[in-house]
Amino acid sequence: MDPVSPILFTTERLYTREFTSNDAEAVYRYASSIENSGFLPFCPESREDVGHFIERRLADQIAEKRRCWDVAICLKETDEFIGSVSLALRENGDQAEIGWILDMRYWHNGYAVEAARGMLRFGFLGLELHRIFARCDDKNKASYSVMERLGMRREAHFIKDEYTRVNGRHSWRSHFIYAMLQKEYLLSLPDGYVSPTGENAGL
Repeated sequence: MDPVSPILFTTERLYTREFTSNDAEAVYRYASSIENSGFLPFCPESREDVGHFIERRLADQIAEKRRCWDVAICLKETDEFIGSVSLALRENGDQAEIGWILDMRYWHNGYAVEAARGMLRFGFLGLELHRIFARCDDKNKASYSVMERLGMRREAHFIKDEYTRVNGRHSWRSHFIYAMLQKEYLLSLPDGYVSPTGENAGL
């Protein structure tokens, strides 16, 4: 039996919720496509991989001390599952890595930025994190463009630091690191901001 799947947060056009076992087919549709997930070496490729991915997400939901929030992104208007956004705590618990992936059928609509903004709000205001960072292949302009639209700073450019898969082939790849501090996030909020859980939250 799946754990209860509550809404984590909402935005103007989206809501995010916990994964359920019923999401396996939707995950497989985008994760198994090289065009959709070619820059992500950790995406599940086979149906068996997807099954393991879903099992880990269900386990995260009932962990005594939760360290990973990887949740489904859905359209408010239709309830369609369009991708996922995640926040994974680092060892010290006051920093986390944010990430996202969308089914390519929903690209170029601003959904990644909208979902990631909601997750930044959850991390900085809900979990009171000190720092949230993101990383991507330096050739993945779509990904680092999202980071820049979120107001994150480029902190580092690692040159050929990982030998791993890119677009289905293994090679040495380079990475950008972007980050934001809680103080920077709070300073970016409009005057009069109050609720860390309110819809839109002024973003």
